[in-house]
Amino acid sequence: MKLYPPFLVLIGILGQIFVGQFVPIEPVLGPIWQTIGIVLVVLGLVMILATSRSFRQAETTIIPDGAPSILLQTGLYTLSRNPIYVGMAVILSGTALLTAHVWAFIFVALFVVAVDRMWIVKEEVNLEAEFGQQYRDYKQRVRRWL
Repeated sequence: MKLYPPFLVLIGILGQIFVGQFVPIEPVLGPIWQTIGIVLVVLGLVMILATSRSFRQAETTIIPDGAPSILLQTGLYTLSRNPIYVGMAVILSGTALLTAHVWAFIFVALFVVAVDRMWIVKEEVNLEAEFGQQYRDYKQRVRRWL
């Protein structure tokens, strides 16, 4: 079974809920941080939806192990080669703040490492094979995360 990135986010959120409910650690973040958490969740969703729209408009696949027909380099792709994954990490950061437990942020780090190793490395190999020098030039201009 492949652990697609949205599933990794779900695992992370469930882990954060577990920490928030069952680990005997007193919450240390106040209500203002929970408000910021809501803002981050919304921001992450907007990033994902905007990027998804770019895929639909370009008529190319959004599936991480699919065969892309176009190398997207506009919109959020001018800031990050992986804006959907950044959006997912932003969502996890927001949900970590919502739990009010600093320990919930471990799941953000675990997500970043997991998606980097399980998906991004493979995607980059596929994109370089598909788009060659165009992708190598893009990699030189835009960072992997931020």
